[in-house]
Amino acid sequence: MEQQTSKPEIASQKRAIKFAPAIGDWTTYKPPKVLVKKVKSGLYGFDRLSKEELNRFLFIHYCFTQELLKRFKRDLGMAEELFAVQVEQTTYLNFLRTLIGPVVQCKISVPDLHEPILLFLDIALANSIINYALGSVDLDPINRSLTEAEKTALTTTLSEYLPSLSLAFDGALANLSLTITGSPDVVIDQTINPTSTMAIYSAEISLADNPPARLFIVYPGHALTNLLTKFKEKETAKPLDFSRFPATLLSKVMVNTIATLGETSLTMNNINELAVGDVVSLETDITSPLLTTIGNILKLSGQPGLKNKKTAVRLVGLKEETQPEIAPPRLADDRPEIKKTPPPLPLPERKPAERKFLPTIPQPAKTQPKDDILEEEEDTLDDFSEEDLSDDFLDEEL
Repeated sequence: MEQQTSKPEIASQKRAIKFAPAIGDWTTYKPPKVLVKKVKSGLYGFDRLSKEELNRFLFIHYCFTQELLKRFKRDLGMAEELFAVQVEQTTYLNFLRTLIGPVVQCKISVPDLHEPILLFLDIALANSIINYALGSVDLDPINRSLTEAEKTALTTTLSEYLPSLSLAFDGALANLSLTITGSPDVVIDQTINPTSTMAIYSAEISLADNPPARLFIVYPGHALTNLLTKFKEKETAKPLDFSRFPATLLSKVMVNTIATLGETSLTMNNINELAVGDVVSLETDITSPLLTTIGNILKLSGQPGLKNKKTAVRLVGLKEETQPEIAPPRLADDRPEIKKTPPPLPLPERKPAERKFLPTIPQPAKTQPKDDILEEEEDTLDDFSEEDLSDDFLDEEL
């Protein structure tokens, strides 16, 4: 008995979100237990999207769907409701098998992509858009193919909302054009390999009080990878706005700061001959400022130095265009630094002060009152005796 070798079935990757209209009362919602069988996945190599890329893919198209429904409500006056969104990665053939019922198949051409982006609408969803775009309301549901007039109305209406998809990708998609390729049956695109990897976004939408209908946007795997890479680059290049952040949060944000001393080029012979103690000269002049980069965005000019026994950079210019000339840094010595007190400054010579004599003014003698003089005289007379008043004493005194 000959054993038949079968190719393993490819397991798809999914990310799905159900909103309140699809769940109802979320307090009593109990998701069903699904027994998943482990199937070997055939999605390998660069076509396989990572979990981060799938989440980014879902976020971009969720924003696009919200903007699309707002435009429908404002421009066409339609009631709208979003039930669920989902992203899935599988093969092109497996995706076509999931399409049940009549649909309208469209093609979105992008100049930068070699393969087109596919757009599928349930025919009930397309019929509502056509009727409200023409100023009427929904009539009986249709299961037939669209007429040329209906195709023109649908193409014109959807083309007005394609810039919203470009805006959701932050400009990574541009110059989009839409054409209708078939309805109500699915037409297999012969330019796409049935086993090629595709990334599918689907949304369940209710328009004009109709039952929920589905919208699909299908991307080739490698094309979507390039678009997500461009989107991430544009998102990273955006200037950050910290005006709404509180000071307590800003104090915890750490930003990388790099100060480049200089650059030079060495040959392999010079590199092999390098030894401890060799001096490598840089192309940067010693008087030119250092290029200081903060967060790989802000570029400033700085001067090297020391602060608290650590290498530091002092900012000397806030713009990259200005290149101020700075003094060359002083080379640090290995010996410990000895603080020397400067010698005292010599005191200035002082001239001898000239002495100035002021003329003396005679002061009048103090006269005592008469009563005091009389008392003194009386006392003196009482002290002396009769012998003192003799002639011999008087002669000696004279």
